[in-house]
Amino acid sequence: MSATLHYFDGRGKAEIVRLTMVAANVPFSQELIREKKQFEDLKAQGKLLFGQLPLVEYEGQLLVQSGSTARYFARKGNMLGSNEEEKLKIDILFEGTRDFNGAFMSYGFIGFKEVLDKAKTTAVPKYLPVYNSVLSKNGSNGYLVGSKLSLADIGLLEVVLTIEELLGEEELKPYPEIQVFF
Repeated sequence: MSATLHYFDGRGKAEIVRLTMVAANVPFSQELIREKKQFEDLKAQGKLLFGQLPLVEYEGQLLVQSGSTARYFARKGNMLGSNEEEKLKIDILFEGTRDFNGAFMSYGFIGFKEVLDKAKTTAVPKYLPVYNSVLSKNGSNGYLVGSKLSLADIGLLEVVLTIEELLGEEELKPYPEIQVFF
């Protein structure tokens, strides 16, 4: 069955959901919200539990909250680990990617240069060494946990794609495991 993703015309909080649905082989279409009336209509229809997007309509369910929606599709795609230890590691590393990605989220609201400068000087040197090390400790096999794609990998991919686009691939050069991963 196909899903319908409702979100604004941009990556934002929906990107992790998109990436996870693709990885889980869940076909989906997008309803891009370009006018306030579209958003207000979804709220008036009672489809937005917390009055915010993204929203995914799937198999009669209204999925909101990007993290829980990504986990839902990761579970469907068997990307949450094969044992309790893997599940815990994946969850910790995925949550770390949410914090890392959050450093870039406000660039459309606060000011592009200010947000990117702060992300470059605080978030990148805080998180990339950690993920580089985790990749190395996992055997340099291109995965953060185990030997297959997990939600943690998808979360890291989202941030690495953002870094490449907004800061440039040069920011990744000091991190050889990230380069292999990417």
